[in-house]
Formats: sequence, structure tokens, C-alpha cells
Amino acid sequence: MKKKAYICSPLSAPTKQEMIENMLMARQYMQKIREKFGYRTYAPHAYLPELLDDHLPEERAVALSFGLEVLRLCDALIICGKRISSGMNEELYQVLLLKMEVYWYDEEDTGKLIRIRDRRQVHEMPVQR
Repeated sequence: MKKKAYICSPLSAPTKQEMIENMLMARQYMQKIREKFGYRTYAPHAYLPELLDDHLPEERAVALSFGLEVLRLCDALIICGKRISSGMNEELYQVLLLKMEVYWYDEEDTGKLIRIRDRRQVHEMPVQR
């Protein structure tokens, strides 16, 4: 059975169009990670905003809760993109508590997965916060 990977990438953005672009990027990351590394990939934030409004606190809470439940089904979390959002920070916190494997997909420089072993390494990643 294939290992399952949760794709951790930004969703929130200043405009609706940028948010849609982030959803589409999450879908692309799912495909890239699946094809390149053979994981079965999950990214609830690639689809949930079509059902739930991220700007309404109660709907955002449902989406975040669902995402965390999906995360618990996975073997690894893979950080994608050039920034860490508040939602991503929460996912990283949960995954480190669960002692799951965490990787950063270094798409631009090496095209490899880089293993993240503790939270300090996340703060050293070349991404925006």
C-alpha cells in the first residue's frame, strides 16, 4: 500500500482570486508529489473552500477540523510553497506532536523532499512567514 502524504501549502490570501490560485497550486502539488515520489496525496484545502467559506469563523473551524482529521490518516506531511500560513503552522504543530514524518518539497532548488526533524528547522526554511 502506498504511503499517504498530506500536502501542507498556503490557502489564505488577500483576494479571492489569489485564494483560488492557492487552491489550484495545492492540486498541482498533490499531482507532483504523487507522480514524483509515489505518495497517495491529500490536500483538503484544495477543495473545501468551494464548500465552506474560509472568512466565516464557524465554517473555517469546520474546514480546519476536517483537515486535521485527514492529516491523522496520513503517514507524512509535505510542506509546499514559499510561505507558511497560520493554518499551516497549526498543521505543523499537530504533526510534530503526533511524531509523523515531515518534509519540505524544495521544488525550485533540488526538486527533492528534505526531511524536517524538529520545529527549529521549519523556522530555518527559506519561506515567508
